[in-house]
Amino acid sequence: MKIVAGLVPTFPLPKPAPYDFHLIYHAGDVDSKQRLEEVTKLREQVISAAVQGDSAACAMAIDSYMPALQAVCDAYDAIPGGFYNFGASSQIVWTSGGDKTCATQKPTQYTLYTLSYERCMIAATRGYCECNLAAQTLETPGLGDEGQKRALAFLKSAGAIFNTIATTMLPLKESLPVNRSPEVTPAYNQGLALLCRLSCQLLAINQAIIRGMAGKTVAKLYSGASTICEQSLRSFATLQADYKDLDPALKNYLNGGHHYLMAVGLRLAAVDEWAEAKHGEAVAHIAKSKELFGTAYASGIMSHASKSLTERVEADRSASVELHNQYDKENGLVYFGRLPKEEQPIEAKIVAAELGTFAWPGAGMQIVISQQKVV
Repeated sequence: MKIVAGLVPTFPLPKPAPYDFHLIYHAGDVDSKQRLEEVTKLREQVISAAVQGDSAACAMAIDSYMPALQAVCDAYDAIPGGFYNFGASSQIVWTSGGDKTCATQKPTQYTLYTLSYERCMIAATRGYCECNLAAQTLETPGLGDEGQKRALAFLKSAGAIFNTIATTMLPLKESLPVNRSPEVTPAYNQGLALLCRLSCQLLAINQAIIRGMAGKTVAKLYSGASTICEQSLRSFATLQADYKDLDPALKNYLNGGHHYLMAVGLRLAAVDEWAEAKHGEAVAHIAKSKELFGTAYASGIMSHASKSLTERVEADRSASVELHNQYDKENGLVYFGRLPKEEQPIEAKIVAAELGTFAWPGAGMQIVISQQKVV
C-alpha cells in the first residue's frame, strides 16, 4: 500500500487463479452450459486486468462479471441442499491486496471452496480499483477542482463497497482456515471503509485551505481527520492474530497517522491564537504539536511511506518545530503569556459524508445447475 499525494491509499490488485465454471458445475441444459462458459471467460478478463495492474480495466471487467457471477450463485442456491465439489479444480484461489506479502514477487495464495468467497474477493478488488483510480485522478495534471471531485467520488464508492462487505457479505457461512486473506474479516473491511472516509476528509481539508478558510476551522477538520484515523486503527487492531499479517505500510500509516494529523491541527490552532495575542495557549498547543510529531515518527508513519507522504509529513513537522522555537522564545522574552494548566483540546469537525452501501448487480443471465455432481 502507498499513500499517493499524501492523501489516498493505493493497493496492489488481488489476483485469482483460473476457475472453470463450466467444468466444475454440471449445467442443466445446453444453454446453461454455454452461459457457464461465458462466466468463465468474463472472469478471465478480470484475471488479465488484475495481472497487468490496470485498475480501470479491472473495474470494467468486474462490472461485467458481477451479474454473471450472481447468476451462478442464484443457480447454485436453487439446488435443494446444495453440494460441494471437493476436487482440486473447484478450489477458489486468490492473493490479497492487504497482507504483508502483497507487494512481494511471490504473494501468499489463499484458498476456499465456496462462491461466497469469490463474491467477497471480487467486491474487495472492486474497492481497491476505486482507491487506485482516485489516486490516479489526483496525479493527473491540470484537473484542478474537477480532479478533486472525481477522486472524492471514487473514494466514496470504495468506502461503500468495503462497508457493504463488512456489514452484509460477511461473515462467510463456512469456517475459515487459519491461513486466510484479510478480505474475509469484517474488521479489515470496516477499517478500509474508514480509511476511505479519512481520505475524503483530507480532500475536504485541501479544499478548505484553497478557499482560505480560517485556521481554526481547518484545525477542527484536522482534528476530525485524526479521529477517523484512530477509529480505522482500532478496527484493524481487533483482527488480533490476523493483524500481524497486514501490510506493514498500512499499519505504520495508521499507527502514526492520528498523531500526525492532530499535530497539524494543533499547529494551525496555535497560529490563530498567537495572532489573537493568546500567547500562552499558542505556546502550549505548538509544544504539544511538536511532541505529537515525535510520537508519530516513533509510531512508524515514515516507515514504508510513499515519497509524497514523506514530503508532506516532513514539511509539516519542520513547520511545527520552527514555530515552537519562535513562539517559545518570544513568549519567554516579550509576552510572558501563561500556559494553561490543563490541555486545551481541539474540537473535531468531520465533513466527510457517511458511507453508504454498495448495490451488488442482479443476475444478468439465467443458469440452471443440475444436482448431478461433476467428478
